[in-house]
Order: sequence, then C-alpha cells, then structure tokens
Amino acid sequence: MKLTAETIAILKNYATINQNIQFKEGNTLSTISPQKNILTKAEISETIPKTFAIYDLNRLLGALSRLNDPDIEIGKEQLTVDGLKYTYAESAMLVLPPDKKLDVPNPEIKFEMTKSIFEDCIGMAQVLSLPNLVVEGDGTKINLVAIDTSLPSSDVYREEVGTTNEEFKMVFKIENMKLLSGDYRVEISSKGIGHFMHKTSKIEYWIATEQNSNYNN
Repeated sequence: MKLTAETIAILKNYATINQNIQFKEGNTLSTISPQKNILTKAEISETIPKTFAIYDLNRLLGALSRLNDPDIEIGKEQLTVDGLKYTYAESAMLVLPPDKKLDVPNPEIKFEMTKSIFEDCIGMAQVLSLPNLVVEGDGTKINLVAIDTSLPSSDVYREEVGTTNEEFKMVFKIENMKLLSGDYRVEISSKGIGHFMHKTSKIEYWIATEQNSNYNN
C-alpha cells in the first residue's frame, strides 16, 4: 500500500491531535485528542486491508519520510517497508475515538471560513499571544475574533465571516484549532460543539467550545 500526499498530510495533522492512532480496515481514518475535546474523521483514497494500531504516529511518519516512495506491507504484527519493520501497538494502550459518528445538535450558527481568514486570525493570535478564537455574532455580522477572553483590555483581531440576526460568543482555544489547511463550512451548536467540514478534502472535525461561551436567541 502506498500513501498519497493528501493522506500523509492528514496523518501529519492527526499526529498534532493525538500521537496514537488506530488504522481500521476500510478507507476511513479517525482520531481524538487525549482530552476528548477534538474529534476528527477523514475518508482516504487508500483501502486499509486490516485493523492495526500505532502508538507514536510522528515516529512512524518520520521513518517513512526517510524512504523513497515507500510501499507498505501490512502484516500480522508489523508494517514492513524495504528494510524497515515497524511493530504494532496494543489498542488497549491507546486513546481511541468512538465508533459512533458525532452529530452536532441543532447547529444555530452556520458560515463559511476561508483558508486565508482562518490563517490570518491564527497567525495574529500567535503574534499577540492571544489564547482564544471566538465566533462572535453581534446581531448583524458573524466575526472570527482572536482575543484573550480572560482580559477585558485584551488586544483583538477581527474578521467578518457571515451575517446573523442573533447575538452569541462561542469560544474556542487556539490550541484546539488544529485544522488541515483549506476552506471550511462551519456549524456551531449552542450546546457546545463546533463542526468544521473541509470543502475539498473529505475531512471533518468536531471541536468543543469553552465554558464561557454564550448564545442569546
């Protein structure tokens, strides 16, 4: 089995969320953060012939990057690639996502988020050491806001992403916004979950909002 560049990009993204991963038979990848506040699922073009688990995904990706166009043989207890033999982990040792798909209950907030706006907000947050990304509705506009919600006098960077008749403030931690690069459709529920759907790749994320979020309808 050879991995496409897109699948490798997804795996590198997943390694930032959780070092553990279970490859399941079929063409779907999924992972969950150790804190259980980020869940993600992707469909890939490859077909995985059997289920196996990897304890340290970054370590495996680093090893594969040293090989030229690796063709992976998935054995009973190990991956074999050229001279490399990489042993599977026990699934019971890992933090694994649930089998059931997570549905966002009644998402009241919907908008589209471009790659450039998201990256501008994240970049500004990093430059200004702002820990929060807020989806803010002021009764007219939906804004994506980089801010420190714990400081009334915080620096603020704001980008408009849509329109609304409602007022809300849905707060996410910047450290949880580990999205694969691209444009997204976004749905957020006042129940405390955001759903981020990539517009060109078959990958989606569910990210929990913070306790200081609020929605006024």
